[in-house]
Amino acid sequence: MRRWYESEECNTGIIIGGQVCLVRNIEGYPFEDKMNGEQQQALLESVCYAVRESEKVLQMKFRFLNLALMKEYERKALLGRLAIPPQMFVKEHRMGLLLSEDEAVSILVNGQEHLCIQVSCGGSRIQEAVKTANLVDDSLNRYLRYAFNKKYGYLTASPLYMGTGMSASYLLHLPYLEKKQQIVQLEKGLGQYGFSLRAHFHGQTQAPGSIYRVKNRKTLGLSEGEIISALEHLTGQLVGQEKKVADQVFHTGRFQEEDQMYRAYGLLRYAKDLSYDETMEYLSLVHIGDLNGVWPAGTMIGPFAMMVDVDDAVLSADAAAAISGSERGRARAAYIQKYLPFIEVSSAVSREE
Repeated sequence: MRRWYESEECNTGIIIGGQVCLVRNIEGYPFEDKMNGEQQQALLESVCYAVRESEKVLQMKFRFLNLALMKEYERKALLGRLAIPPQMFVKEHRMGLLLSEDEAVSILVNGQEHLCIQVSCGGSRIQEAVKTANLVDDSLNRYLRYAFNKKYGYLTASPLYMGTGMSASYLLHLPYLEKKQQIVQLEKGLGQYGFSLRAHFHGQTQAPGSIYRVKNRKTLGLSEGEIISALEHLTGQLVGQEKKVADQVFHTGRFQEEDQMYRAYGLLRYAKDLSYDETMEYLSLVHIGDLNGVWPAGTMIGPFAMMVDVDDAVLSADAAAAISGSERGRARAAYIQKYLPFIEVSSAVSREE
């Protein structure tokens, strides 16, 4: 089964995909930083039981991963594949992860909070992700008693999640706003509405692949509907601004833009050694080509899954062995050449003639 980030919806627009996280803590257990090993194990067993009992209702199958027994690169690969929210990861805890077959639904146990239900979606289907997250939440609540206060809502270790316990975000491809150096200004503007704009992938460059995450920073005093409505509104504004700048650039210099994209494609196609940051830069240019009709008719490269899979840890997980620094560039180039669709250059040339 394909993973959710391999879907076509992740490659058809400026909005790559979205994620919804619901944070919950369980009555009868102290917050994670106060829990001992026995309590962590007992909580893990309780959640696993609740998930197994809920599978039929949810019409999902989950596999259990004991993060404490996994190799370092295997844990990092789950972070790289967006299966674990980075802010919830605590290395020294007895963490467990229950993961759906397409990895769109994950349930992290014993992270920064007792429970983190995360649902991912391709494209702009955040409303569907919310419905799925609430369905999972309600199903587990039949077997687990959540810590809840009528005045403050769901009780959490971090005040950032107090209230609904929800965080929601969109992944956006913003290369032209980035080139125009408008990201910092936009970040400040979003901050006034209780949202953040941050680079999603981590590398030596500011935002590898020009992929950014827009996310709410507060939940207390807001309903789930208000959080999602604000996210969709602000995301729509960002998308509109990115399109406006892109249209201006293509109107005044389409040939130069296309030249950069074909150069990027050529390097991806034929290079034998690729660094992470340069691969992300080239894949970003390829994605711009997808969105602006640069490639020959009928060609859709769809690079987002490649952006995820060229991460150092993901490459190691796929190889089932820790790949050394000197080998990563070659492994990355080999992966790209295997999965990058072939473009018939002659048809591209004839199209411009």
